Amino acid sequence: MKKTIGTLIAGVSLFAVLPLAAQAADTDVQKDTTAEINLTQDQETKDITLEKAPTINLGEHVNKIESATYSADTITDLVEVKNPGNTSGWHVGVSATAFQTDAKSSVLRGAALTFEKGKVAALDPGNASKSPTASQVTLNTDSQPILSADAEEGIGIFDMSHTTDQVSLLVPAGNAAGAYKSTLTWTLNNAPSGIE
Repeated sequence: MKKTIGTLIAGVSLFAVLPLAAQAADTDVQKDTTAEINLTQDQETKDITLEKAPTINLGEHVNKIESATYSADTITDLVEVKNPGNTSGWHVGVSATAFQTDAKSSVLRGAALTFEKGKVAALDPGNASKSPTASQVTLNTDSQPILSADAEEGIGIFDMSHTTDQVSLLVPAGNAAGAYKSTLTWTLNNAPSGIE
């Protein structure tokens, strides 16, 4: 007798739930639609370009008998890269020749020009792309990445600036007085993270 009552109660409970399930299935409260846009590449300005690069003036100093480090007096520009929509990633590398006199009769032996990590900012403050990464470099004749954007990032116009105390030249002891100059070569490569 107890078994029969238990079965009857279970049956009644099942019928009580079924109408609710059917009612939920019959009520459609959500619809998914789409919004679309097609952004085409401007064929006239499709390439990533290096728009600007800085010139450094380290000033005039009395030649010392001991090693000395001099900060830049002036930096005439910043590094600027324009990427109109390429997703390959990119980096800017920089190299430098030896510091020499105009006649190339004397070389500033052991001199080391160093750029600390610059400040990177998008020209458009509303840019949603991840900013490139700046690196500290001590220049030599090999190109070294100083500003790098990962694949899918660094889209738009980005600037990297340095303050005068972020650029310095180490002049070791044992160098003669003279007016020395080095040529800096800034190179843009369409590859991320400094990989050629």
